Amino acid sequence: MDVWATAKINLFLKVLDRRPDGYHTIETVYQSVGLADRLQFQVTDEEITLQCRHGDLPGGRDNLIVRAADLMKRTFPGQIGGLDITLEKRIPIGSGLGGGSADAAATVRASNELFHLGLSADRLRQLGAQIGMDVAFLIEGGRAIGRDRGDRIEVLKIHDTTWAVIAVPPVAISTRWAYEQLDRQSPSELPAVEVFVERLGSGRLEQWAGLCANDFERVVFPTCPEIKALRDRFLRAGCLAAFLTGSGSAVVGLTDDRERAARVARELSPFCRMTEAVPFLTGVSPEQGAGSGLN
Repeated sequence: MDVWATAKINLFLKVLDRRPDGYHTIETVYQSVGLADRLQFQVTDEEITLQCRHGDLPGGRDNLIVRAADLMKRTFPGQIGGLDITLEKRIPIGSGLGGGSADAAATVRASNELFHLGLSADRLRQLGAQIGMDVAFLIEGGRAIGRDRGDRIEVLKIHDTTWAVIAVPPVAISTRWAYEQLDRQSPSELPAVEVFVERLGSGRLEQWAGLCANDFERVVFPTCPEIKALRDRFLRAGCLAAFLTGSGSAVVGLTDDRERAARVARELSPFCRMTEAVPFLTGVSPEQGAGSGLN
């Protein structure tokens, strides 16, 4: 079985209090985009194995794919056998695009199909939430509000045909560091997520682009001015919104024009290790994840 693992962006991300379990309460709006890893799954009689040519990818239990496959096997003993998994990596590591979480979600979905478990989407999300905070959303993708750790999902309808230009600068941001820095800041001044969602419901990018926001910009931009400069380049190039996604380092620009998206991606490519123009997706189907971007 071949499965696409589509990336996500955060159109809105507000960080609230630190929880007793060490995680943070957040309010976010997730959006799937047409940038995807590809995973191949082969059922075997042996243990779980993972093959990937990407040298920076962690192995063993440090890899979310292995953790996801192991979780499914432990949760359904006797029903799940071994898996030989091959990963073709396209979502940059450590970019805030949810690549590891997308791969884990794809593994949960594939296990459900390959071993005929018949689990509902809600049950798959519950399992995904045990692996990582973005995994629950990436089980089905599309667009959704994420609350609590980001794993309490409320699906939203998509009315627009927006293009996202994703630019990943040659800078790495540690998510743990970013949260630690935010803990030293004053409380978030962003509006409640419902304010953003109400405007988002208009379906017209120009109506809601100005409300796109990310609390991590408060700590990332002062520390990494080159990332802020990249955001500013997006705006000068004609994007209606530009913002950090996740804790970074990827910056996303939004436009409703396919040709403009391709032009902006070309303009920014000299400053980044990756730029790609991709459409918003309504889910994580293979047809949507494959070949939908503009280099």
